[in-house]
Parts: sequence; structure tokens; C-alpha cells
Amino acid sequence: MDILWPAMAISVIVGFVLYVLAGHWSRILRQQAGTIRRLSDRVRMIEEMDSPLFREKISESAPAPLEQVFTFCFRLDDRFWRETLRLTEDDWDFVRGLASFVGSVKLERWRSHTVATITEVLPDRKTAAWQTRSLHCYHGPGERSRALTLWELPLARPTCEGGVPSLVLSLRGNALDLASHSTASAIPETTGDEVILFRAPLDLRLLAEFRGHDPAEWANGNECAHSDMGDHWQAFYSWEDETRGIAWELRVIDLNRRIEWDRWKTLEPTMPQAR
Repeated sequence: MDILWPAMAISVIVGFVLYVLAGHWSRILRQQAGTIRRLSDRVRMIEEMDSPLFREKISESAPAPLEQVFTFCFRLDDRFWRETLRLTEDDWDFVRGLASFVGSVKLERWRSHTVATITEVLPDRKTAAWQTRSLHCYHGPGERSRALTLWELPLARPTCEGGVPSLVLSLRGNALDLASHSTASAIPETTGDEVILFRAPLDLRLLAEFRGHDPAEWANGNECAHSDMGDHWQAFYSWEDETRGIAWELRVIDLNRRIEWDRWKTLEPTMPQAR
């Protein structure tokens, strides 16, 4: 009996130690299994990031903040000044000598706002001088139709009576308008003292009738770049009224359409190299 009790005590102690060790190793094994599972999930996520399907989902959930870029220019020839606007010689000399003219207008449409960059050639000098201005337009709900003046050209010298006639290029809703104000003209489509000379839509559906080949591409030898005139993300549009001496050109880069266009591209499979 003297030996039995110590032996039983030692057995209990050994059993308790083994139980504690078993619990400890069980927790370690569970932690290691959890770590291995998390590492496997991360490896799978990394592999999925290289998948075209994953990139497509990312593009859909977070589209590019810059959506569209419009590059616009217009031309007014001698007939426009002398016959359409009916400027006198004094007014025409004033316009040529003291007024600045639009070289181009670039509109960048972001998800939150629109940035208009206007490049102008300064009044008649021995050497041409250019200046660039930028306007940031943030439209609130229901304010999209409010006009933003991009350029204004007085058509006569200021007088004490006021009411100097002018040409105004404005961004109004989803279009670019050129209008004359308080000037004699036989052109219809008047609104008060305003005469709309042209309205260039910025809606791609409304622009479809003005679609054409970009002369800049032809000049650079890229005649076949858009020969099929398909639904590409880059497009050229133009309009001209020879009787009034007015014409405009518009180049569009639609980044939303580019995302859609990229989805249809054929992806060449990567073949494993033989060892």
C-alpha cells in the first residue's frame, strides 16, 4: 500500500500533463490549419486578379472617373462676317484688330464635373500668340441646362448706350452653342435677342448623322484606321453650312465605350513552354 499511493499520484500527474499537452498541441494545429487556409485564400485571390473576368468585374464596379473627352473647333469664313452678321468695315476692323478667336475647346467629362479648356489666339500681331483658360463646371441636380459661357466676342466698339452685339460660345446642357446677341441677322431660330448660329450635340446618339472620317488620320496615312465606321471609342464628327460660312469639327474619346470595346478583344492564350 505504501507504494500504490505514490504510483497512483504519479499516474494522475502524468495523465494531467498529457491532457494539457494534448490541448496545447490541438490549439497549435487548429491555428496552423487556419493560417494555411487563409494563405490559400490569399493565393487564390492573387491568381484571380490576373483573370480577365476579375478585371472586368473591377471595371464595372469602379469605372474610370474620366468618362469622355471632346475636342471641338469651328471655322468662320469671310462670308460669315460680311453676309451672315453683316458687319460694317469699321466693326470688321475692330474684330480683327482687338478680338481673340477660339482655336479649340477641350471638354473633359468626369463623373463629378466637367473641365473646359479654351485655347485662343490673341488679337492681330506680327507673330501669333496663344493663351489657354480652364473652367471647372459642377452641376447640381436640375442645373444641367444652365449655360456656361466659354468665349465671348464683341462685334463692335462699346458705346454709351450699351447693348454691344457679340458672339457667344456656350456649353448648354448636352450641346455646344454658338449664338449672336443683339445683332442684325436674317437667321431663324431666335430666342429674344439671341440667334443660334449652330448647335453641336455632345450626345453620341445625336452625333451619329455627323460621323465621318477624320482628315487628320488621312493626312498621317492612317486611312484604314476607322474605315469600317463601326462603334469605336474614338470618333470624328463634322458639320458645315456653306451658305452662312460656318463649320465645326468634333473629336470624341469615349472611355466608357473603350472599356466595353476591350471586353470584346480576343485574348491570346498563354501556352506553357515545354521543358
